[in-house]
Amino acid sequence: MLVCWLGRRDSNPRMPGPKPGALPLGDVPLRARTACIVAILCRKTKIAYTANVIIMRIIEPKYRKPLRQPRKSSKRPVILLGACLICAAIGYFLLKPDAPHGSGSSKAVTATAQSAVTDQNRKLKTFTGEQFKTLYNTFAYPNTAPINEHTPITGNVAADERIKTIAKERGYQMRSAPITDAFQEVGQGFQLQQRAAQPWLDLQAAARKDNIHLGLSAAYRSADEQTQIFLDRLAQTGIPVEGIATGAYDEQIVYVLKTAAIPGFSRHHTGYTIDIACEDQPASSFAYTVCFKWLSANNYEHAKNFGWIPSYPEETELQGPDPESWEYVWVGRATLTE
Repeated sequence: MLVCWLGRRDSNPRMPGPKPGALPLGDVPLRARTACIVAILCRKTKIAYTANVIIMRIIEPKYRKPLRQPRKSSKRPVILLGACLICAAIGYFLLKPDAPHGSGSSKAVTATAQSAVTDQNRKLKTFTGEQFKTLYNTFAYPNTAPINEHTPITGNVAADERIKTIAKERGYQMRSAPITDAFQEVGQGFQLQQRAAQPWLDLQAAARKDNIHLGLSAAYRSADEQTQIFLDRLAQTGIPVEGIATGAYDEQIVYVLKTAAIPGFSRHHTGYTIDIACEDQPASSFAYTVCFKWLSANNYEHAKNFGWIPSYPEETELQGPDPESWEYVWVGRATLTE
């Protein structure tokens, strides 16, 4: 390949000395335009002039190190990485524990934990018997809805209306029942709503530390179960169902209502009520046990610490059945603090 040298001084930086020193003696570089014209003529006529023209011939080296070709990117590592990420994501969602009610994120869990700590630091209120009664009658139990007021008892409409009238005169009230199946086993085949289950277990553990052994004799109870309990006790009186509506057997109905609620009127329907047993002691003597003494001390402080209040507190009237010292209702500790 032929190129024309433009004859400019110091144009070749690789020369160690002055650039004219590289030329033959007596040769003077021509102007660029003249040199290029002559070079063109030389190429066309294949005649080489060396008199007043300087032509630099550049010979390409026979071996040139090939340029490094760009590496072809392989898609295999990318595919493997993507598959690993997908598997990790699926494993996380399958194995992660359920979140608490109302939370779904780590912030919600943290807020719940902070709220629990705050509740523990708050001072518990002191309640009278009537205030306890008002609280459990007006508390909005989570995940519950009112039971149908027309829930049958004996199947005889007139008899059922008479029984309900007497029950309301004693202070019985319609209760609510769970909307969804949100129960948790708490031992011995008993179930409670999830919000009340752990507080019961915590209360039981706290009592055990003081060498008090609390157990359960009843927890959640459906309307059908309550119907059977009431009918069994009604049958023990020997009265005919057909005669109840006349009012001739009101005394016997009152006797049964002292110890058994009619379906739809039991606090056990909510899933937030328990009957506590004290070791092997019968329920009738619960008020004289160390368990009741521990629970009721200092305005039921131990029970309230875990959100429980007495279902039948002292100095109250018209509560439905006769007072049951073994029955407790969960309303949550936050409800019981100042």
